[in-house]
Amino acid sequence: MMKSINNQTVLVLSALLFFVTSCHSGTSNQKQAGGPVKVKVHTVSENSMKSEREYVGVVEEASNVALSFPSPGKIKKVYVSVGQHVREGQVLACTDSETLENMHATSLAMLKQAEDAWDRMTLLYESGTLPEIQYVEIRTKLEQARASERIAARALAETELRAPMEGIVGRRMVEVGMNVLPDQPVMTLLNTRRPVVNISVPENEVFDTKTGQTSRIQVGALKNLELTGKVTEKGVKAHPYTHGYGVKITLDREVPGLLPGMVCKVYLNNVPVESNVVVPPRAIIPEAYKRGHYVWVLDNENEVHKRTVRIGGIVPGGITIKEGVSPGERVVEEGHQRVSENIKVEVVNE
Repeated sequence: MMKSINNQTVLVLSALLFFVTSCHSGTSNQKQAGGPVKVKVHTVSENSMKSEREYVGVVEEASNVALSFPSPGKIKKVYVSVGQHVREGQVLACTDSETLENMHATSLAMLKQAEDAWDRMTLLYESGTLPEIQYVEIRTKLEQARASERIAARALAETELRAPMEGIVGRRMVEVGMNVLPDQPVMTLLNTRRPVVNISVPENEVFDTKTGQTSRIQVGALKNLELTGKVTEKGVKAHPYTHGYGVKITLDREVPGLLPGMVCKVYLNNVPVESNVVVPPRAIIPEAYKRGHYVWVLDNENEVHKRTVRIGGIVPGGITIKEGVSPGERVVEEGHQRVSENIKVEVVNE
């Protein structure tokens, strides 16, 4: 009875082994009949990446000029208001000029009198009837009269406050009837023709920031208007609380409607240029159990080999590879699901 059972067991095992062998043989024949695996490859190259850093900026005027009268007086008229655009040479305010007008008229009368005396005395001197010493006195009086007239004319002109440049009135500190002293600020004028954008750069990034670097500025208040500019000034002293350094960016063109105080986004090209190896995302395969990543690399005979890689960040064109492949090598981009170690493949995109 035991011998019969053993014979049956041997027969069953033999049948199973024959079935498995037949299946394996059939599979191998099918694989050979299908030919080499077709794949698409990507040739690894080294790219120079230049990225940007983002900051928050505030629009500021190019210059802020405090205006004042050079001589004392009482404000007679103020012709402008805060926020008003003025042109160069435009009268902004004036002081009471009645006294100075009278002084100028008096100096003009004295100048005319001196010139008339000079003309008459010149005829007498040339005829020899006037001593030279009296002729010199008349000439001196003429020069004094001319100097007095120039001083009076200048004092009269200083009763008017004129804009030294084109800009916008930022502040007005006087009203009609107020007395002002020499060099007392009465209003400020903002130069907004070429405004600047001020940003704060952290101390660990200020070394990479240099004058002349280009930037993109996006102004939300002007419907996300995008502008360009260059770094024209970099601070040398950090803010005591934020430890940031002030950097000023001058815009490349005049922008109507761009006012001081507007907040904007600034994208500054102050990141060091790096050369990175970039591989398409489809060529990178994750290992099981999150043990890393690998790619399939082709040799000169089109045989594939598994290569472990260390990936970096995502950049335009793919993912950077920190370690594992070199420029010039070919990696499988499509069809890696059907390849295995050391098999020969057919490249369809070369």
